[in-house]
Amino acid sequence: MTQATNERLTHLVYEASLDNSLLPELILELTEQVQIAADGRMIEAERRHDLSDLMAHFRRAIEISEKMVRLQERESDLEAVLGTLAVGIALVDDSGRAFVTNRAMRDTGLALDGPIRLLPADAPEGAASEPQSLTRWVSETNRVEIPKSFVTRESDTTYLLLPRQEAIRMGFPAKAAAVLVATNPNTADGLRALATAHDLSLREQALVRALMEKGDLRAASEAIGISYESGRTYLKRVFEKTGLKSQVDLINTIARNPLSMFRERQISDDERFQVRRLHRLSDGRMLEYFILGPETGRPVVLFDALSGSSIDLIGFPRRYLEHLEHYGVRLIMPCRPGIYRSDFRKMTSLRDFAPDLQSLIDMLGYEQVSLMSFSFGSGIALATTHELPDRVKKVLLSSPSYPEYKHDNWRELDQFYHLSAVLAQRWPAMFRQLIPFLVRSIIQNGPRYMDRYCKRSPSADDIALLSHPTIGIRSSQMLEERTAGGVEGMVEENLLNARGWDFDVAAIGTEVEIYHGAFDNVAPAQGGAALAERLPNATYTRFEDKGHYQHISSWPWMVARAAGLDVAPYDRTYSIPDL
Repeated sequence: MTQATNERLTHLVYEASLDNSLLPELILELTEQVQIAADGRMIEAERRHDLSDLMAHFRRAIEISEKMVRLQERESDLEAVLGTLAVGIALVDDSGRAFVTNRAMRDTGLALDGPIRLLPADAPEGAASEPQSLTRWVSETNRVEIPKSFVTRESDTTYLLLPRQEAIRMGFPAKAAAVLVATNPNTADGLRALATAHDLSLREQALVRALMEKGDLRAASEAIGISYESGRTYLKRVFEKTGLKSQVDLINTIARNPLSMFRERQISDDERFQVRRLHRLSDGRMLEYFILGPETGRPVVLFDALSGSSIDLIGFPRRYLEHLEHYGVRLIMPCRPGIYRSDFRKMTSLRDFAPDLQSLIDMLGYEQVSLMSFSFGSGIALATTHELPDRVKKVLLSSPSYPEYKHDNWRELDQFYHLSAVLAQRWPAMFRQLIPFLVRSIIQNGPRYMDRYCKRSPSADDIALLSHPTIGIRSSQMLEERTAGGVEGMVEENLLNARGWDFDVAAIGTEVEIYHGAFDNVAPAQGGAALAERLPNATYTRFEDKGHYQHISSWPWMVARAAGLDVAPYDRTYSIPDL
């Protein structure tokens, strides 16, 4: 490696730590140098020195990136926590600018995007005082170190400004010169707790809710469509059940309930549909799996790609259920070791997952299942088929990666091919460093990463799919949760794939269907064709207008064919929903 090359690559390493959009270029450069070393165009001593020196720079760059990420996450975590509170909170700097605000504060209508002007709440009534800037009040409050209440001329909300010492005591960031608080209790949870504790009827709850909003029994009764006398009767029953004596006691009891401090949490579709489940294996490990579809449907086990972000059962179960019910399919997605909430264990072969899968389908009561996989999930799908021939009825592979195939010009392919087919094989130590770096970059800025991929992709279909904003956002969110316990599981499975499969695909007699896009620059279509030739009972279909990510829209008809249904390609497709 020449000095100029070494300096350029080192510079790129640090640039990529600050700008994740440069990662593809970095990976390409690294792969190029590893290939040069492997081809013998670099003497052994020089190779060891240059690559080890580069590793040191890379470790340092990752440390820098991680520090930046931790700072970003600290502020994101703070915003997430504050967002659950019904009390409005804004963190203000010395210039009077609100740099963190929660939803409850924004709901007050205070114009936080411009100069904020407040009046002291204790100003004499009728006084001709003018509102003063928040900058002044921050300075004044910190000078006397005493909290102060304010109002605006635009609303009845009362704001409390806490000085810096209080912000520090509460654990807010050092740049918070003051904390602006607006009381806006969420009475819905307080009322729900009261109704549950004292068995209030739905009509009694409706009256109390209206009373909280209107502050007057006559207006509250009218609001829910009953007479004033009926309202008095319902209120009397509420007093008898709760032991309270007056409307003031009732309102105060609800407002003081601890739950009223928190915003009402929406129940997610995942919770409503119970998509996520856990299964305890015989060795005590937990295996998480996702399941959706009619209970009497044909079982199809899906092995998603290694990134695990293409089939979003968690985010959009309603949309997926529509197609699964149409075809009568029960879709099961096991999470491999170290992925989501599945406990990690080091595997020495992709075949090691077969006992876990067998335990899961035994527990679910299936004699046989079909398998389906996308991209790099094809290795573990075929490995389990090899190990469990009597339990697997059929296999469908979309855009499979076949490690035995080596592309003539790897430089024209995507970074994932560079990583798995070159770096992971010839420089596994660097690969172990790159995967966490890459994962973190996608999590931090999924839409930007997708945009960069689209600019390099030769597939118009891939560009249309990955340009949808939902894909970038949900890919980041899913990948973050998928790797919340670490990236070790993803790294190990990648390395097992890169090493080459340790089972003979020619021994797999199960029916296999392979679908590949001609413009696939992640797992080339020629690899899928080569795999089909090795499999004794395989059919290969190549779509001339598709790329690698065709399964994002094609999964409905694919899952139907995996289940054994005789449906034509594109019989039914999936439309990506807006967030």
